[in-house]
Amino acid sequence: MSILQNSEVCVRRQLQLGLAAIATFILLLTSCATPPNIIRTLQDPSVGQVHFSNVLVISVAGDFASRAQFEREFAAAFAGDKSAATAYYTVVGRNPQVARNAIHNAIRARRFDAVLFVRLKGQDVAGAVANRPTGGAFDLFKYDYPEFNAASGFKRDSTATFVSELYVAADERKIWAIESLIFEHDSADQVIEVQVKAIAGQLRKDKLIQN
Repeated sequence: MSILQNSEVCVRRQLQLGLAAIATFILLLTSCATPPNIIRTLQDPSVGQVHFSNVLVISVAGDFASRAQFEREFAAAFAGDKSAATAYYTVVGRNPQVARNAIHNAIRARRFDAVLFVRLKGQDVAGAVANRPTGGAFDLFKYDYPEFNAASGFKRDSTATFVSELYVAADERKIWAIESLIFEHDSADQVIEVQVKAIAGQLRKDKLIQN
């Protein structure tokens, strides 16, 4: 093989290695989901002074499979903590209806001391993010919301806004709420994974959950 041919082979190999490195770098970038933006919309003065050890998790974000997956992964996120979280569907059954009497029965049966309610507030076109308040009118224990019993899906490449609210089971008082925004997600699995991590992390940060 001539010197020229050797040079061409070396150049081709270097190009192949370079392209492989670039592809790996791009793959790493795309696989790392951007953490959600967290907006605290309600924090009772008691936050930081009260701790909950037995939390009922109710999700009404996405279809029924996504809701169950969210609740299950959230419960798993606290598996090693002093506090425990329980998926709503494991208490009342698959494809559970969200109604006050069902929630009351679940609380009495399992002696939950808090209820975490997570809902999908909206899905906006990427780049059109509104910093909207949760609104004080919504209250899980004062009204029934039949619309939450209709399944919905996650739109790809949109900005999904989640609302998470924590209620004290004993007096049904809402003491904590956040909005968490995730941008341009690729799948329901990615949305759930990122949101669970963000919401659980904020609960720990605000010392509502014992870890």
